[in-house]
Amino acid sequence: MSKFILRDILQEYDEIRREAAQALDLRRQEIAEKVPEVVKIHQDMIDLMAQRSREIILNPNTSSDAIDQLQEQITRLKARQLQLLEKKGYPRDYLEIKYRCSHCQDTGYVGYPVREKCRCLIQRLLEKTYQMSNIQELDRENFSTFDPMVFPEEPLENSKLNQRQYMVQLRDRLIDYVSEFPDNDKRTILFTGKTGLGKTFLLNCMAKAIMDKGYTVIRISAYKLFDQLFYSAISDKSDYESLQSQLFEVDALIIDDLGTETRRNNYTTEDLFNIINERTMLRSHTFLSTNLGLSELKQRYSDRITSRLFDTSNTMLIRFQGNDIRLRQTAK
Repeated sequence: MSKFILRDILQEYDEIRREAAQALDLRRQEIAEKVPEVVKIHQDMIDLMAQRSREIILNPNTSSDAIDQLQEQITRLKARQLQLLEKKGYPRDYLEIKYRCSHCQDTGYVGYPVREKCRCLIQRLLEKTYQMSNIQELDRENFSTFDPMVFPEEPLENSKLNQRQYMVQLRDRLIDYVSEFPDNDKRTILFTGKTGLGKTFLLNCMAKAIMDKGYTVIRISAYKLFDQLFYSAISDKSDYESLQSQLFEVDALIIDDLGTETRRNNYTTEDLFNIINERTMLRSHTFLSTNLGLSELKQRYSDRITSRLFDTSNTMLIRFQGNDIRLRQTAK
């Protein structure tokens, strides 16, 4: 499956580059008609660059001063070209190809001689592979759409804050956390609390903010995640290993509704342990939410899992309290 996804995405990249080249050709034709002197300068620059290359290759003993003089001529012509474009109201980069990703120039790969996947390709692979991640939700569930008024001014147990104040304080705390990403001291966050308190919404807020910083994110429900791992494990080993690899390598892994997944002997427990353990060792960021309390988590999962989840040297434990805001909104 993964190799076909990669093939399809690289074909998309080919089409993106082809469209960008066609757009550049149209801009060049426009400039040739409206500012022909710019085209003449462009050709002169090409001739000088070819001359400089010939001198370097055919006459290795050519003095550096002669090569520098050629480069100075090219630089002056480039400056003249830009002046003419600006004078006619065109942007300075009008005759340059427009890449969607400046890092890989829309090839999907960076580095030479060793090529590595660019972040844009990694994110595209994740989006394709994890269609269930519901990334489209992030347009309407992010920090800018956070509305404190949906939370009641309900006093919280063992707290001087009411529910609304607590959620505003928590939002600000998570905004600070994302602003420091990926250099946070604690790389795991565990949200606990009953349904309808805003756990999933705040996970989406974090996902959007992290993606906006250029990092890769998988946000997926525990139910879908472990179903995907189980069925790939029993049908195609290479698919299973590919999924595992992406879960280990993504910058931020967000697992929502831990505890709702189907329990299949020791499959789920082992997969969860492997994910948490590997990402902990890699010092990667993992965010989880659950409707279960800490004692219920201990009963459901192995000591190996809970010892890592409850390790406060690496984990922020955040408890959600108060009234179900979905019931409150329905009652209005």
